[in-house]
Amino acid sequence: MHLNVTLISEGSYPTGKGGVSEWCHSLISGMNDVRFNVFSMSSENGLRYKLPSNVEKVVVEHLHSPDFKHGIDEKFAGELIGELKPALSGTPLECEEILRLSKRREFTAEELLGSDVNWNNAIAYYKNNFDGKAFAPFYVFWTSLFYLLYKTLESVGKVPDSDIYHTLNAGYAGLLGCLSKLDKGGSLIVTEHGLYLKERSFELSDSGIPTWLHGMYEKFFESLVRTSYKYSNTVTSVCRDHTRFQREIEPNLNEIKVIYNGIDTEKFHPPNPSTSKDREYFNIGTVTRITPIKDILTFIRSAKHILKKHRAKFYVVGEVEDEEYFDECKKLRKELGLESHVKFTGFQDSLEWYQKLDVFALPSLSEGLPLTILESLSCRVPCIATGVGGVPEILGEKFLVDKWDPEGVAKKVSWLLDNPEERIKAGVEGRKLVESKFSLQRMIREYSELYEEMI
Repeated sequence: MHLNVTLISEGSYPTGKGGVSEWCHSLISGMNDVRFNVFSMSSENGLRYKLPSNVEKVVVEHLHSPDFKHGIDEKFAGELIGELKPALSGTPLECEEILRLSKRREFTAEELLGSDVNWNNAIAYYKNNFDGKAFAPFYVFWTSLFYLLYKTLESVGKVPDSDIYHTLNAGYAGLLGCLSKLDKGGSLIVTEHGLYLKERSFELSDSGIPTWLHGMYEKFFESLVRTSYKYSNTVTSVCRDHTRFQREIEPNLNEIKVIYNGIDTEKFHPPNPSTSKDREYFNIGTVTRITPIKDILTFIRSAKHILKKHRAKFYVVGEVEDEEYFDECKKLRKELGLESHVKFTGFQDSLEWYQKLDVFALPSLSEGLPLTILESLSCRVPCIATGVGGVPEILGEKFLVDKWDPEGVAKKVSWLLDNPEERIKAGVEGRKLVESKFSLQRMIREYSELYEEMI
């Protein structure tokens, strides 16, 4: 009998691209003896991947702007919504009671959102915490949080039965994993690629959400994360750095297991020796989503400094996730007179681009264990990156820079350009490191062993 695993994602595989999605696709493709289901909560339509043959079922719970529907039994709504109040205080939810109530009758997220109970709870919370502040922005953001929470409860019955529920974050997907485990039996693994709570806090600092609402947001997401930790059989982290933060959030966390990300070193290989890099300029690139947390602005600013010494072209390879931020990037490029030097390629075959680059740079503000750095090193392209998350577990000190430091990025990139022997050496050593410590085969083996332990 084959093992059956349901992966639960939030805004990633198989409807979106990015590091988490690539990780999922590699995991499934590398485990032919495991049957997978995929449950995705996503605002995107359509699948972005050709699914491997061992994927039995895909369910996409489409998220959209919610309607407010009336007519739900208010007593039932009161009991169910009452169990969700701890989400506003940062404490873990009691999933057993939430599940018991939610199975009493059918309901939709829109019905809970349109209930008098939801409205009255919002009014009471507003008066107790924000009286005198503008009500309209408060209620907009209240609605966004609770719509997704109610949608998570509505989705429990749609998750396929499995031996193991494997969630790809500790947020709404994590909560859905908790409820599915209790509802259907089986084990729960929560994998954190990026730290969910930390990333939500970062997004707050770069959002239009009023600062007086930040505490409500942070407590809400802290509750989701602590709930995911509470009901998990094990939490896996992609780097050691994350485990310290996870223990701070939940000191009583049952088990944390570090399983490093891995990449296919046969796919991501050095260029053919006949491929010459002799040209009039150097190619410097980054492969990433265009979103504030990746700090493309620092990459662009570093280009201005590098061009003082070197003839170079700069490439941002990846799709636009935040249109407003993309406009900001293009505006800066124009202000610095770099329109002929800095190119945005959109989503492309990353392998093709790694093999064109002399140096890879990743000035992210937050990371887990970036696949792009591993892919670049596997292609023998040296990397300069901010020392965040698990990046220092890959790169040595001489390849690390501080956040928001374009001059630091430029200085270290220029050093590699000035010293071709060091550049070649860094590429060769990087390839050896990936083969020995960050291979896809090793990652697949460790997750296979974990799945067996769960059974």
